Amino acid sequence: MPLKNNCPIVRLKTNEPMNLSRILIVRFSSLGDIVLISPVTRALRQAYPQTRMTVLVKRAYEPIARALPGVDDVEIFDSNQGLWPLAERVRSADYDLMVDLHANIRSHLLAWSGRAKQILRYHKRRLARMSIVYYPASSIAIRHTVDAYLQVLQPLGISDCDRSPELLLPDTGNDEVTERLHSEGIFPSDLLMGIAPGASHPTKQWPASYFAELADYMVRTHDLKILLIGNDQDRETTRTIAHAMTMPVVDWTGRMDLTILPAAIQRCHIMVSNDSGPMHIASAVKTPVIGLFGPTHPRLGFSPLGSGDRALSLHLPCSPCSLHGEKSCKIHTHACLKDLTVECVIAEVEQHLQRPV
Repeated sequence: MPLKNNCPIVRLKTNEPMNLSRILIVRFSSLGDIVLISPVTRALRQAYPQTRMTVLVKRAYEPIARALPGVDDVEIFDSNQGLWPLAERVRSADYDLMVDLHANIRSHLLAWSGRAKQILRYHKRRLARMSIVYYPASSIAIRHTVDAYLQVLQPLGISDCDRSPELLLPDTGNDEVTERLHSEGIFPSDLLMGIAPGASHPTKQWPASYFAELADYMVRTHDLKILLIGNDQDRETTRTIAHAMTMPVVDWTGRMDLTILPAAIQRCHIMVSNDSGPMHIASAVKTPVIGLFGPTHPRLGFSPLGSGDRALSLHLPCSPCSLHGEKSCKIHTHACLKDLTVECVIAEVEQHLQRPV
C-alpha cells in the first residue's frame, strides 16, 4: 500500500511505495495512553494482515501492550539501560515503518538512531491543548486523542476506522478473577461495582469520603457488591474509603498486576473512576464507566469512549487548570471535584442500572 503524503502531522523519509513486512509502534507510557492506541493497532492489522507488528512500551506496561489487538511482539524500553541498547535492537530488527505515537525527544532520537525506513508521527497538539488551559471559559475543544492517533494512519490510506478502545484478555485472567471473587463471597450472579479512586495526581481525585458514601448507598439500595481497585500508591485512599464505609467492601488495591486488572474490571457491571488509566481500561473491556473530571476536562481529548460511558464534569470556568491535573487549585477550593456531589454520581449509576441488559 503506497503512502499518501496528505496529512500535516506525518514525518516521512520518502514517498515511495512500501512493502510493510515489519511495523514498530512506539508509545512508552502511560497506562491510559497505551490503551488508547488499541484502535491504531487494530486498524493496522486489518490493513496489513500479514505484517509483523511490534509495540514498544516501558516494562511496567507490557501486559497491556500484549492485550492490544493485532500485536505480534512487544519490545521493552528499560529506562535503567538507556536508549542506545534499545536503538541497536530496533536497528537490527530493520523495521519498514515506525509509527511514533509518543512524539517526545526520546522517540525522536529512537527514530533517528533506529533507522526505520519510514516514519509516521503523532502531533501532540500542545498549543491547542494549552489554549484550552489558558482560556478554560472558552468553548475551545480538540478532537479525542484516539482520533488524533488514527489520523497518523491516513497517509497509508487508512481512514474511517473503528475508534473504540479494545483489549483482548486471556481466559486465564478471567478464571483467576472468578476464583478470587468466589473466595471473597462474590459470585457470577452478583452485581459488582468497581471503584477506582486513584489518579496520577492527588488533585484529580474525587474525595475519598464521597466514594465511601456512594458505595454504601449502592450496597444498601441496590445490593451491589463493591470492589476497590488501585495500585500500591492508592492504598491510603482505598483504606480511607473502606474504613469510612459501613457496608461490606472488597479491597484489591495493590493485589492485582496489569495481567489481572483488566479482567477484574471486565467482571464489573459498572465502574466509577477518576480520570485515570483504569477508566480507559473499562472502556476497552466494555464495562460502562463513569469518569470524574475536575482539574482536567473532557475537552482535552481523554474522555471515556464506550457507548455506555459518561464523563462527569461541572464545567467550571476555571477548568481545566492544567494539562494533566497536576497543579494545585488556583482558587484554593478544589470546587471542580468537591462540588461534584455524591447525589449526581448516584443518579448516573442508577440510570445505568435501569438500562436493559
